[in-house]
Amino acid sequence: GIDPFTKMGGDRRPITILTSDLRGFTSTSEGLNPEEVVKVLNIYFGKMADVITHHGGTIDEFMGDGILVLFGAPTSQQDDALRAVACGVEMQLALREVNQQVTGLGLQPLEMGIGINTGEVVVGNIGSEKRTKYGVVGAQVNLTYRIESYTTGGQIFISSTTLEAAGDRVHVNGNRTVQPKGVKDPVVIWDVAGVGEPYNLSLAVEEQ
Repeated sequence: GIDPFTKMGGDRRPITILTSDLRGFTSTSEGLNPEEVVKVLNIYFGKMADVITHHGGTIDEFMGDGILVLFGAPTSQQDDALRAVACGVEMQLALREVNQQVTGLGLQPLEMGIGINTGEVVVGNIGSEKRTKYGVVGAQVNLTYRIESYTTGGQIFISSTTLEAAGDRVHVNGNRTVQPKGVKDPVVIWDVAGVGEPYNLSLAVEEQ
């Protein structure tokens, strides 16, 4: 068949989008030397990339200290939304391992927020003759960033469309209604507590 990454043009389809972002790292990085900044980011991105690949996510890009991940592009599967949520939970758990290394270097531990949203986007090879990249565009992508912006470190917020698509194996701590900038109607976002079978992962705070 045609390699989905090389076919030019685009198509519109429902996917689940995950975005993660480090909290306060920009200001932390000001106090580090460039080697330390790069070392910390490489430890973080390396570990997160392993988790994302394990769950079948497509890493669309690393931006600064953030990651944009697609579930359902280039190929969609029945459980895209559930895998995205499981991936998010495992990313938060994996950050604990990252922080053992980071604090071992004598640096402040990292904190990450994650937003997940399911909706229709345009996917395709976007760019110029010199450089194209498989990417996504659409209001649903922007909404994912907005949802993520409401998280504090350690949290995962998902949209109602993701919760619906992922099903009752996603455990939540309740919801809140927010009015993101540039969005007409208020949006209900859900605070993820964990995922059930076959993952059985929980964000329960470890006793200090």
